[in-house]
Amino acid sequence: MPQAKGSNVAIGYQLESAFATDPGTPALEKLYYTGEGLQLSRNIIESNTIQGSRNPAAPILGNHNVSGQLSCELQAYIGRLLKGALGSCVTTGSDPYTHTIKVGTDVPSFTIEKGFTDLATPQYMKYNGCKIGSMSLNIKPEGFQEISFTFTGVKETVGTTPFDAAMTDLGKQSWTGFEGSITEGGGAIATVIDASLNVENGLDESVYCIGGAGLRASLPEGMVKVSGSIKALFDSITLYEKAVAGTESSLEFVFAKGDGLGSAGNEKLTITIPELIYEPKTPVVSGPSGVMVDLAFRAYYGNDAAASAIHMVLMNTESVLT
Repeated sequence: MPQAKGSNVAIGYQLESAFATDPGTPALEKLYYTGEGLQLSRNIIESNTIQGSRNPAAPILGNHNVSGQLSCELQAYIGRLLKGALGSCVTTGSDPYTHTIKVGTDVPSFTIEKGFTDLATPQYMKYNGCKIGSMSLNIKPEGFQEISFTFTGVKETVGTTPFDAAMTDLGKQSWTGFEGSITEGGGAIATVIDASLNVENGLDESVYCIGGAGLRASLPEGMVKVSGSIKALFDSITLYEKAVAGTESSLEFVFAKGDGLGSAGNEKLTITIPELIYEPKTPVVSGPSGVMVDLAFRAYYGNDAAASAIHMVLMNTESVLT
């Protein structure tokens, strides 16, 4: 019997028009990924019934919990996932198209499917009602940039035929550290050696209703939390003084291919955190080599014109992100 191999597992995803419901027209988009952990799990609930011996009574299964992470490289054609992490997207222009993604009132849900096609009878696991609970991006000077999305969903359906037998393949256009730049406080900064960005949506995963067959009835989002850190050469007291004084600052990360105009092979992504403060942390000497300043930050919305604690502008060849 053939064994399933991870290298042959394709994953597709599609935004849902109605929560936890298959889209009316299958249009899965292929995801180029580095790892995944999306799965169904259910607790076993033991019975306390006494049967007249020390033998236990039969247990039952508890609520359905669909959850897990999808990890990939930061790519030009994961705009729907970026929209899913923040909630709102407005697209303007013509090819190249400009997608402005901001914190929205709601977080959209996805249908996600993975196919184990190596098996003698292929098996497809489809997950409905999947919302992004958190997004994490690691920014580094060399190599591909790593991004991961943590999902919580409603249900798993297993079948022998795919939801979409002809997934849309937009190709893999991954950005590298050589294609990135950072602006801090409105000015270019070339001394950052590492940065991280985290977005958390505060999903309420506890909404199970009586008579709901153990499936989540909804996944309401809470207040968004945007945080991260930067690690830079300690060649100036400026950043540390900002942190100590609680001075408002900003960060902008730009990744661009070619001329950065958004046409094929020239895609661009700008991630802006317009209002933030740093957490003070005194630089320390850990050895005889160079000293670094490592500062965590927390973003917020006060009065910035974008009215969003974080916003992204993605330029590519897609006309819509629906």
